[in-house]
Amino acid sequence: MRNWERALSVLEALCERGQAAGQGWTLDTELLPPHQQQVNALENQGLVELAGREDRAELSAVEGRPVRWAARLTPYGHDTLCCA
Repeated sequence: MRNWERALSVLEALCERGQAAGQGWTLDTELLPPHQQQVNALENQGLVELAGREDRAELSAVEGRPVRWAARLTPYGHDTLCCA
């Protein structure tokens, strides 16, 4: 799989899981570590936003457990996914 295909696959997964969750965030338990690493790379390109401390605290309260990592698409990520 090419890098852009892998990136597109991760964007699609974030979109689907974020919509299913209702709040837009994909949580740490929903992606495997290799996909989380890919998400970190996509953040550097402005396609993905990682949850900061305050967002993770709110998500933890909703989930009833500590959320250590969460990500969602940025508007640019949504546009990229729609145009792919």
